[in-house]
Amino acid sequence: MLTTLIYRSHLRVDTPIQSIIDMVNQANYRNECAGVTGVLLFNGIHFLQLLEGEEAAVMQIYKKICRDKLHFNIVKLLSDYAPYRRFGRSGMELIDIRLFSKDQCLDRVLQRGTTQHKLLYNDRALRFFRTFIDSVESDSYYELPDSFSWFFSSDEIDVSSVSPAIIENMHAVIDPLAGQIHSFVLSAKSDKDNITANNLLFDLESKRDLLKTAGKLITSSQRVSITLLPLTLLRVPDAIKLLLDYIRDSNLYPEQIIVEFSESEIIPEIDEFAHSVQMLKSCGLCVAINDFGVGSAGLFFLSKFQPEKLKIHPQLIQNIHKDGSKQAILQSLIRCCELLEIRICATGVELPEEWMWLESAGIFCFQGNLFSKYDKNGYLKIFWPDSNELNNE
Repeated sequence: MLTTLIYRSHLRVDTPIQSIIDMVNQANYRNECAGVTGVLLFNGIHFLQLLEGEEAAVMQIYKKICRDKLHFNIVKLLSDYAPYRRFGRSGMELIDIRLFSKDQCLDRVLQRGTTQHKLLYNDRALRFFRTFIDSVESDSYYELPDSFSWFFSSDEIDVSSVSPAIIENMHAVIDPLAGQIHSFVLSAKSDKDNITANNLLFDLESKRDLLKTAGKLITSSQRVSITLLPLTLLRVPDAIKLLLDYIRDSNLYPEQIIVEFSESEIIPEIDEFAHSVQMLKSCGLCVAINDFGVGSAGLFFLSKFQPEKLKIHPQLIQNIHKDGSKQAILQSLIRCCELLEIRICATGVELPEEWMWLESAGIFCFQGNLFSKYDKNGYLKIFWPDSNELNNE
C-alpha cells in the first residue's frame, strides 16, 4: 500500500552546509531507486520531511534516516496510507524556509504537488508543513541531549526482611532530579488456587501480608502503593473496614497508603465504584488509577471522580521520544491533569531518552527499571541520574 510518513529531526550543531547538500544528493539517488518521493523542509535547526511510496520501501528508507549521525531527536509525526502520491516527482527537494516568506514557502510546497486533485489547505499532511513553517508548535518541541549525557549512580535499600513468598515485585516511585523517593509499590505473589476459588476475597486478603511487610520497611514519612480490583470494594462485605484493620495492624496510617485501581478493570457500575472511592478518601487513603490510557473508561472515568495520581500505562511510554502521536496524546493529558491538580506518574520507563522527554514535558514522578530494580537476594536498587556535563566541569 502507498504509505505517507512525516518526521521531524534536529540538525547537529556545527554541521557544515556542504554535509547537508551531500546528504540531499545521496537521498535523491537512494529514494529514486526505491521509488520513494517527497519533500524536505529545513529552518536552520530542524528538518521536516515527508516520504511516500510502498510501505516496505518507505520504512527501509526511514530506518536508514534514523541511523544518520547528521541529526538527532528524530520524531515520527505521521504514518498513514493514501490513494495517491502528494509529491510524485522523483527524488527529494530541499526547501530552506529561511530564504522565503511564510506564504512563499507554502506556495513552493503546493507547487511540488502532483496529485490529481490540487493539494488543499486542509490536507492533514499539508497542515504539518504549515505548522512547521509558522513555528506555532515550537514550545512542544523538546530538544533532548544525547543519552550518553547522563550516567546513573545506584543506591541499595536493604529489604532482606521481605519474604519472597509474599512479594512478587517491588518498585520505587521517584523524582529523579530532586533525589526523592515518593513511594514504594508492592505486588503480591499470586496464589492461583486461591484466585480460582475466590478471586475477590483473595485480592483483599493478600494485602494483609503486603501491608505487614510495608510496616516493617517504610518510615513514617514514606508511602506504599497496593493494587485492588474495583469489584473487591463492591462485592466483598466490609472491604474498606477490613482494609483499614490491615493498615492499623501493620502499624501504618491510612495517609501512608495509596490504593491503585487499573483503568482496564474499571467496571460498568462506575457510579457505585466512585462512591466506594469517596469512602476510601474520607478515611484518609490516597487513590490512584494505574495502566491509564489502554482501558475503555478513559477520560469519562476522570469526569466521574478525580484520583490524586494517574499512572500512565507503559505502552504509551515506550519510545515516546520518537513517537509524535504518543507525545501529542500525553501532552494533552498532562494539561488536563494540571487543570485538575492530578499528579502524573510515568510507569515502565526503560530508556534515558524516554525519561528525558517526559521530564521536559512536565512529569516528575517515575516508575520503571531505569530507576529501580528488586533484587530478590534482599536489595532494592535505586538508580539516580547525574549529568556528565556537570561532572566534567
